[in-house]
Amino acid sequence: MLILLGVAAMSAIAPASAQDDYTLFSRKAGGASLLYRGQKAFAYNMLYNGTYYWTSPDFRKGRVLYYGKGYDDLLLNVDAVRQDLLVRIPGSVVDKVLDRRFVEEFTIEGQRFLNLQVLFGEAAPSGYWAVLHDGTVQLLCRVSKTLEQDMDGRKHDQTGYDGPFRLNVYQVFTRSAAYRLVYPDGRIVPVRRRRDILRQFEPSLRREIRRHLRQRENVSLMSFEQYAVAALKYQDSK
Repeated sequence: MLILLGVAAMSAIAPASAQDDYTLFSRKAGGASLLYRGQKAFAYNMLYNGTYYWTSPDFRKGRVLYYGKGYDDLLLNVDAVRQDLLVRIPGSVVDKVLDRRFVEEFTIEGQRFLNLQVLFGEAAPSGYWAVLHDGTVQLLCRVSKTLEQDMDGRKHDQTGYDGPFRLNVYQVFTRSAAYRLVYPDGRIVPVRRRRDILRQFEPSLRREIRRHLRQRENVSLMSFEQYAVAALKYQDSK
């Protein structure tokens, strides 16, 4: 009888304890508790160089438009291998994946990202796209990471990461970037080279832009991203 009473008492305590834990979690999560119900972030349980995150492992403050509702003051990062948006549970090191089907856009420390398949349909490019220029025509970039073998450490410059690089580690996450122009009518155009950008303009404006940017490059050579942004800004100024 005493044993039965003890079991009954323990069963009564356990739900109360669980309820207390949930209450504490909900209080910390506030109105964003819906965001923390997804699956846990994928764990890369291996030794590697570089990082699978978009830029660095640091989670930074941001905002998400999820299921049509905005959520502020979240700790966010992007798994650039799986193209997952990750949110860190407050007061922990547990990261959850936000269902990409319901993420329209988000910002991390002021950098805006778009989900083109939510905005334009499934035929649009997948993954998350950072907005590099938000003018008449948008310039977007998607960073992707790929796990590769690196037996001699030659892929250090391909990581896009400034963190430590260990020569005795033979797997590395390398970085690649894709670019798209998005027009007001919904057209999405891939661009890879400078001439792809210049082809978007009428011949007379193209000549102006080429001349303007050539003068700028007398000081220093621009990367593709810098060149594309400068060209689009010049177009917006006309």
